[in-house]
Amino acid sequence: MLLAEAPGRAADPAPTDAPAASDQQTKLANARCLECHSEAGLKATPHPDLAIAGLANHMVSPERFAKSVHGDEGCKDCHGEPYVTVPHVANARWQIKSCPECHKSAKRQNVPEFQNTLHFKNHPDNFNCASCHNPHTLEAAKTLGTEKRLVAQDNGMCLDCHDSDQRYAQYSAEPRPELAVLHQWLPNPELHWKAARCIDCHTPARENGSTSHVILGKEKAVKECTACHNATSSLRTRLYRHFSDQGLEKAGFLNGAVLSEAYVVGATRNQWLDEASWIITGLLLAGLIGHAGLRLIAFRRRNRRK
Repeated sequence: MLLAEAPGRAADPAPTDAPAASDQQTKLANARCLECHSEAGLKATPHPDLAIAGLANHMVSPERFAKSVHGDEGCKDCHGEPYVTVPHVANARWQIKSCPECHKSAKRQNVPEFQNTLHFKNHPDNFNCASCHNPHTLEAAKTLGTEKRLVAQDNGMCLDCHDSDQRYAQYSAEPRPELAVLHQWLPNPELHWKAARCIDCHTPARENGSTSHVILGKEKAVKECTACHNATSSLRTRLYRHFSDQGLEKAGFLNGAVLSEAYVVGATRNQWLDEASWIITGLLLAGLIGHAGLRLIAFRRRNRRK
């Protein structure tokens, strides 16, 4: 989802012909920001005159930011020059770039879709990209490694509000509906939430597999089990497409991606079970050979006595 332009936002600084900062310069500049905007900075900030209470609401994990989609970007690239000086310039937040300024290709499709959803229609003034996508921690799907981690990250965006009374109250005065009650038609909903994403049922599928920003309400969400549980599952081009692109598809099957952390007899292989099977087979053969050997020795001894 993309941020709408902030009301009252100042005009962008005039473009400059100066060369882009090197990666090392960017890292050094970001490190200076994180000297304050981190847990370590909160405990021992180099600027003791700062308002610590306000600083506590703007913490960033250096480790998570480094792995995020913006980890190679400079803080100043989004937050602007007013944030370089300490303390920051008054009303500096109006200089923060909106997402569409960089994500231009996504803007053309995602913004119109997002603005037609209930999230935006019901909360046009305080619901934007960052309401779901944390720009400091969001990781690219292909870098997460497994679909389980991707599911956890994407569902976390939804559950952050829909499973939290405190966050939900920021957007609605109505009591938060219980997710278990809303999904009681779904067998083992908790297991589904760990294996599939909310958006796999609550957004329409695109032909190219990219995520639509049209969030469907419970009345229009997919409720057909066969939409996912069939040979041409919609998940193939949605959730699992990132892992198929990484070469996890073999001979037309995605079992390696779909069941990378599970075992289904006849469908997947498990290293420990494979090794255990060989050990058991080896012990069985050793037992048979040993038993046969003892029988042979006993037979020869009886013959000698005769």
